[in-house]
Amino acid sequence: MRRSPARTLSRPFIALPAALALGALLAGPAAPAAGAGSTATETEATVVIEGYEFVPASVTIHVGDSVRWVNKDNDEHTTTSDEPGWDSGLIAPGGDFTQVFTAPGTFSYHCDLHSTLTGKVVVE
Repeated sequence: MRRSPARTLSRPFIALPAALALGALLAGPAAPAAGAGSTATETEATVVIEGYEFVPASVTIHVGDSVRWVNKDNDEHTTTSDEPGWDSGLIAPGGDFTQVFTAPGTFSYHCDLHSTLTGKVVVE
């Protein structure tokens, strides 16, 4: 039995949409667009605690961004706002703490264990 040319040509046109649909299913749901209900922060600044210093001592971020403090010292430290705000509790050597900033302002902070260890977060 001989196939008609129309029937032979139709298979690639059916197979391509099926392959695209299968690829979309395997890829999973699309990620939400920025600002479309996503709860992830736009940016994360990192402050390293090392040599009994916050490095850098001052960071500037935007509302909704976060700061992550990473303790690379051999002692425990805290990151505690000077005004009511946040308190990391003890950050063990090798540990970290992240704080999201939801309002603009300048926020000074310190280590509760080491009074000379101070820093500042500027939120624009």
